[in-house]
Amino acid sequence: MKAEAEVPVDVDVSELEAGHGAREERASGAYEKTTGDGPSGATPAGLRVRSRREPSRLPSVLEDLHVSKGVVVDGTYRIEGPLGAGGMGVVVLARDERLDRLVAIKLIRPELFEKDDLRELFVVEARAMARVNHPNVLAVHAFGELDRVPYFVMEYVDGESAEDWLARARDRGALPDLERALDIVDQACAGAAAIHAAMTVHRDLKPSNLLLDATGRVAVSDLGVARILEGREGGARCLVGSAAYMAPEAALGNDASPELAHLRDVYALGCIAYELLTGRPPFDGPTDMAIMAKQLTEAPPLPSRVRPDLPPGYDRVLLRALEKDPHARFESVAAFREALAQARTGSEEPTTILVADDDPDWRSILCTGLAAKFPGVIVDGYGDGESAIEAFEASPHSVVLVDLEMPEMDGMVLTRRLRALAASRRVPIIVLTAAGGPGEWRRLSQLGADAFLVKPANLEDVALLIRRAMKSRVAA
Repeated sequence: MKAEAEVPVDVDVSELEAGHGAREERASGAYEKTTGDGPSGATPAGLRVRSRREPSRLPSVLEDLHVSKGVVVDGTYRIEGPLGAGGMGVVVLARDERLDRLVAIKLIRPELFEKDDLRELFVVEARAMARVNHPNVLAVHAFGELDRVPYFVMEYVDGESAEDWLARARDRGALPDLERALDIVDQACAGAAAIHAAMTVHRDLKPSNLLLDATGRVAVSDLGVARILEGREGGARCLVGSAAYMAPEAALGNDASPELAHLRDVYALGCIAYELLTGRPPFDGPTDMAIMAKQLTEAPPLPSRVRPDLPPGYDRVLLRALEKDPHARFESVAAFREALAQARTGSEEPTTILVADDDPDWRSILCTGLAAKFPGVIVDGYGDGESAIEAFEASPHSVVLVDLEMPEMDGMVLTRRLRALAASRRVPIIVLTAAGGPGEWRRLSQLGADAFLVKPANLEDVALLIRRAMKSRVAA
């Protein structure tokens, strides 16, 4: 398959929440893939950063398009007024006179439509959206041209965006409502999963692209920069995104592999979930460049430390979605959604297991066996306590299995140090050993261990003990 052509074009990826009832005009950072290297320590090579805010040109754009109130498009859609403008086009509110319903019509900017690559990108956007039929994805009704200007007709959502919902909570000085935040993220994941099932990737998921109607429904909007994963030859390709939700590989321009493209959306959803649950984004800074630098180099703060009333079970889920390495993230949006659901219900099924045992043979048997007992779980094995502590601090696990007799740092010390970490509050610690008795168990229990098992233990018993310990911790 040929490499996709790179298009040097300004695309404002906040674009406009098409059909957004608040009818606000927005602009946000747009990132264009370029050739050449950026200065060391500045913008990542291959990216050019533009200003977050630009003066609105909506009136002049509409005038250039000869679009005004009362104009009838395709003999069907009567324009009622402007909704807003973005880097790629303008959106107007119209009434479908055949079906008597309000719709949103998106038209390409006149200064761009002469560029063949942009015209093709606009068509790609319409086709990408039209192939997705899901209640959590903004519907596309029709596509056409108005005086050689391409347009498509979209569902109109009368409501607000998740960005507006979050802003209202901040204005009140309150944290976001946890249940509503989880519901928004859950529906956004359902919409993104439907987009992926249609062999399409959104590439710019963010709160302003999640539209909320009065019934509580969430619709994913703005597929204007969607990457089509079907094997088309050539075509337009722009590296576009928003700094606060851009995966590291996207910021570096390394996300060209089709098999990795959907993991960019997993990362963005992780950023969205983090922000909606805690009230703040995982990475922030005074400029887009500063934010991107953090995306590339820093680990986000533990969500439960940002919001102390957030159950720590969400820490490991969100941090896994925000892994720098795309291969270390959830393998799909559906898997991320399921992990969030488990954290929400306090499921006793682990998503990550930490094993600390200096016996390499037993450690290997345990890791392999637990991976088979809990499909989809990530099992991390370490031969010493210090490495286990470092791994847990970097990304808290659902459950920890500790060998009592390890050199340098034994199971007693490791249990005590783990329990000193706030993130371990709801994490079961199970101690396995070939020696020990009631005295050791009393001491371990006082240190915070949840269970004690003599090895070599049957894997069925280990799995059952893990489920019981997790259930007890959640109920505590």
